[in-house]
Amino acid sequence: MRLDKYLQSKYPEYSRTDLQKIIAEGKVLLNGKELSKNFQVDENAELEILQMPVKEESFLEPENIPLNIVFEDEHLAVLNKPRNMVMHPGNGISKGTLAAALLWHFKNLSQINGPLRPGILHRLDKDTPGLLVVAKTDLAHKELTHQLAERILERTYRAVIWGVLRDREGKIDVPIERDPKNRLKMSVQANGKTATTFYKTEETFGIASLVEFQLDTGRTHQIRVHLRYLGNPVVGDPLYDGREESAKRIDPIYRDLAEKLLEIAPAQLLQSYKIKFKHPKTKKMMKFEIPPDESLNKALQLLQKEREKNGSAMQLFESPQIYVNPEDIEQPREEIEEEPVKNRPTRAERYAATKIKRALKKERELLRRASNV
Repeated sequence: MRLDKYLQSKYPEYSRTDLQKIIAEGKVLLNGKELSKNFQVDENAELEILQMPVKEESFLEPENIPLNIVFEDEHLAVLNKPRNMVMHPGNGISKGTLAAALLWHFKNLSQINGPLRPGILHRLDKDTPGLLVVAKTDLAHKELTHQLAERILERTYRAVIWGVLRDREGKIDVPIERDPKNRLKMSVQANGKTATTFYKTEETFGIASLVEFQLDTGRTHQIRVHLRYLGNPVVGDPLYDGREESAKRIDPIYRDLAEKLLEIAPAQLLQSYKIKFKHPKTKKMMKFEIPPDESLNKALQLLQKEREKNGSAMQLFESPQIYVNPEDIEQPREEIEEEPVKNRPTRAERYAATKIKRALKKERELLRRASNV
């Protein structure tokens, strides 16, 4: 069993994140040697733990922020998170978080991920609205986390993206890691963590498409990074070139439409619209689905109206990839000097050349005779 999972089974009062921290700090030893979190540990191994995780002291105060609660019982709650809401405190943000709202609305919440993330077991980006599940009890939290790891808990998203994907459906399977040039961003890197996204195109509008995505892994900004990598950023994405950087590459015929789309989009037009999981207590399969949020709905109405107005023209136009795959750019091309191609003259060209030669020969003969007179 992996070391971090082994420790969590022995010390369930600590989150795996906290246990991974002490492993990374070299505080878990075997025979005097520091171990990594993915070290395969034997059940009977005599581990030496120099220091257990220090529990975070909560400075999080409940805040009376309205929540859209889709479902609730004594074990869990399903919420529709709005745009422009941060999940929990961090990076200088301490007020107006979902975590603070949860503390106000619910009496009991799981504390497995610490007091700053009460009940939170998976995340949505600040400007990505939609469905997420919150655990009220530690038992529900552990069971739902297990379902996440085993792909039983399914999260499905919709997005309006620039352009049209080459294949109507498929899989994006490229690793993701923190961008070394910009720590606020993630990027596709060969040494990154495995990241897999399944997609299916639902509608195409020439300059844009409505696409459904299902996560197989849950890396930070995964869908947004994968689409930027393919050359089809999410419309409105301020971090991954989904705004003016993409609009200016659209065919001039549709440039006005692209600008109208950006006026509608406050940020990335991406939404978690469907979630499916087994109830941790009853084991009943539960499924929740919501309609497009206001911004996504307005964008779709605009694109559909434009398609109706222009008929098949919008359907026939497929914008090329907005960006070239970085791998194609980085590959050096060996310069090869090509041999000149020898062009053989046609029969007509050969006949014309012969006539010219004869005429020149005749002219030279006349000149020679004239000089001898």
